[in-house]
Amino acid sequence: MHTKPIGVFFGSTTGNTEDAAQYIARALCDRTDGPAVKTFDICGMPPERLLAFDVLILGCPTWDEGQLQSDWNRLLERLGEARFDGKKIALFGSGDAASYPETFQDAMGILGKTLRERGATLIGAWPTEGYIFQASKAVENGKFLGLALDIANTGCELRELSARWAEQLLKELAAR
Repeated sequence: MHTKPIGVFFGSTTGNTEDAAQYIARALCDRTDGPAVKTFDICGMPPERLLAFDVLILGCPTWDEGQLQSDWNRLLERLGEARFDGKKIALFGSGDAASYPETFQDAMGILGKTLRERGATLIGAWPTEGYIFQASKAVENGKFLGLALDIANTGCELRELSARWAEQLLKELAAR
């Protein structure tokens, strides 16, 4: 069983990613009595707070046409040369596949690539089945790097997806 604290960090402009972060944190808390789960809005947050956790869950919406949300841009700029060696990071993203099918979940891909280059181990890959899009920087080996949310277009239930993904993450953490 996983026993280390988990930090859930999100950037959110419209509130969708914040809502998802809260559901994911609750789903994790409901499934374990071991780790403390703490949720943080990254807006104006010192980047060192990320480094305080060995397990991080990061939520980033794709903004405009395939870009990081502004709070994530600012945070990454302030990270300097910080490394994430030994840290397990799960990503989730919100996006709109109907309006932006060629850049769906690109922010998740950008964030994942950046963190891997800094030594992070990514966990929580999610199937692409059931999503209708043309391209995504977040897809590797036929899966999204993390939980892909497109609630407006797929009719998916955020609570159900959060619960399923929380189960998956806890199993992956227990196996490592």
